[in-house]
Amino acid sequence: MTRSPLARPLALTLVALTAVVAVVLGACQSTPQASPVSDPKVILTNTVTSLKDVKTLEFSGSFSGAAKVSQLGGTLDLSTMKVSGQVDFPNKKAKATLDAPSLLGTKIDAILIDTVAYLKVAGPLAIALNASADKWTKIPVPQGSGNPAAAATDPAQAAQELQAQLDKLPTPPVKQPDEKCGDQDCYHVTVHVSAADMKTMDPTSSVNADTTLDVWSRKSDFRPAKLAVSVVSVDIGTVGASIDIRYDVSVSIDAPPADQVVEASGLALPPLPSQ
Repeated sequence: MTRSPLARPLALTLVALTAVVAVVLGACQSTPQASPVSDPKVILTNTVTSLKDVKTLEFSGSFSGAAKVSQLGGTLDLSTMKVSGQVDFPNKKAKATLDAPSLLGTKIDAILIDTVAYLKVAGPLAIALNASADKWTKIPVPQGSGNPAAAATDPAQAAQELQAQLDKLPTPPVKQPDEKCGDQDCYHVTVHVSAADMKTMDPTSSVNADTTLDVWSRKSDFRPAKLAVSVVSVDIGTVGASIDIRYDVSVSIDAPPADQVVEASGLALPPLPSQ
């Protein structure tokens, strides 16, 4: 079976997804703000530094658009794909599930427990990823600052990394009009990074896409209620994702039984980029 070029990045992204979401979104700040905040950088930074007060969160999301995949002979409809997961910050645990019926019935389950990750794959991608639906594949996780679980639970590091990235942006983030998120009043901040911006930030960049990230943070405590990302690419097409977040929920995240685990062969979780 021909390996899809999206296979490995898709799986590795799922393993780290909950950690990356935590880094970007953060969670609660215990003291409500006395007055509205107008600086979008301050809103985003406060959102990340508030991570220290969150114990658990749960997220669910959906995808949109169609990705160009030449190996599949056309495009991949993302509208049927769903993602969900949980994070336990104090114990550096996370789990996520990607259900992608349009990708030939693919389903990917991932568990991240501090320095160890586990991956289970159902569908044709199992062959490309050297994984299976019957056993959990144990994957090495980088140590130190490259460990996504460590980064997600270190608010100081997360805030520092976010501020560094925001300062590099040729196009600064924009505060949109405040909106309602259910029964909550929310700040809405948009971050847009074009292909030209990427080239300015990194002359060696080969990214040929415009990316827009929208973050809705609750005005009462800076807990983000929603994250949306849209990518417009000449190579991939136009795709998007939307994620809703809930906090202080009961979670259950445990390592698989030892007799259901096999060691990875040629698969490793990449470290987070260093500044």
